[in-house]
Amino acid sequence: MDILEITRKQDPLFSVFKQVYAASFPIFEQRTEEQQERAFQSPNYHLAVYLKENRFIGFISYWNFSTYIYIEHLAIHENFRGQGYGSSLLDEFNKRQHKTLLLEIDPITDEVSANRLKFYKKCGFFENGYKHIHPPYRNAYQAHPLIILTTARPITEDEYIQFSFDLRDIVMAN
Repeated sequence: MDILEITRKQDPLFSVFKQVYAASFPIFEQRTEEQQERAFQSPNYHLAVYLKENRFIGFISYWNFSTYIYIEHLAIHENFRGQGYGSSLLDEFNKRQHKTLLLEIDPITDEVSANRLKFYKKCGFFENGYKHIHPPYRNAYQAHPLIILTTARPITEDEYIQFSFDLRDIVMAN
């Protein structure tokens, strides 16, 4: 699988990324185009896209911090879901990094959300018990509770406080 990085919205792959992004996340969990442009300006932000035989398989958007990597969004193109690509991408991504990976998922309210948690646990993630509220991406929406998952081990309270600060003051400020 080929991994390419999109660094600006003029990239030829950006339009496919946008389609997969819009189809994979509810509007209140999506960056606006202006927010995406600001994220591209941050040295911490990366948007990795995965291609197989020049077909767009999926993407991981992430923020690289000194002691951990925050996966903001991960999605597989609908044509390739259920074929093991999600776990392959995460496994490959984790092997290239030498830091704890941190991501958020929706609270467990139904079979879909329960299966998502099982998927991430199968990929080596641990559930963290912090009461976590993600700030809104858009003014018309409210902050919403999410569950924090991390690789290797659950994070400490100090690590959670650092993530909470980084999320509020760096990720969401861009």
